[in-house]
Amino acid sequence: MEKGNILLVISLLLNVLLIGAGSYVVHQIGGVEFVKTKMQTKPSTKKDSAYYFTKKSVFEHSAASDADKVFIGDSITDYGEFQEYFPDEVVLNRGIRNDSAKGVLNRIQEVVDRNPKEAYLMIGVNDIRYKTDAKDFESRVKAIVDSFDGKETKLFIQSILPVNNGLFGNEVTNKKVKQLNDILQRIADENGIEYIDLHSSFADKSGQLDKKFTVDGLHLNGRGYEVWVDKLSSR
Repeated sequence: MEKGNILLVISLLLNVLLIGAGSYVVHQIGGVEFVKTKMQTKPSTKKDSAYYFTKKSVFEHSAASDADKVFIGDSITDYGEFQEYFPDEVVLNRGIRNDSAKGVLNRIQEVVDRNPKEAYLMIGVNDIRYKTDAKDFESRVKAIVDSFDGKETKLFIQSILPVNNGLFGNEVTNKKVKQLNDILQRIADENGIEYIDLHSSFADKSGQLDKKFTVDGLHLNGRGYEVWVDKLSSR
């Protein structure tokens, strides 16, 4: 075999090995979706977000009725298969990735009009990412709560979960999470709403999101959703 052909074969073999190693690494750290998440360091602030408006439209045109539970929030809610944990109930997921308190407020009427028995709100981590002013966050959450006035729905306000800065980076600080959780708890207390402290169930000794519950430091894995649902069922 000529020297040039030998070098070509060696080069091809090295490329195959590198591709294989790269695929293995991507798989080990959580797959392609995890890599996409990490590449999107900032959530889109565009008002015409295709995903947001597509989901909002799907929700509004849904024929679902007599809902027992509705979960409202951002990607942490969006990724949860809650209906599988409550097989004997009608459960709706109204999570939209990258959503904020403002986004929820702009679509909450769809949930209110369905008059579900229970509604579980978790929102705030993207408000931190968007650098939303705390007063604006508070006023929007209050407006969401006010939307249920006169309805039979029992609303629950859930705490924002901790993040793991070692995995996710420092875009969201747990100090800021605590600040917004204090606001959420105050709103709940002022309105006679049950506040569900999920934060303490997921924090490690350092106050970070425990690594056993996450791949990327922000979102929950399957074990994390089990803890969440167990917390709701045991309260």
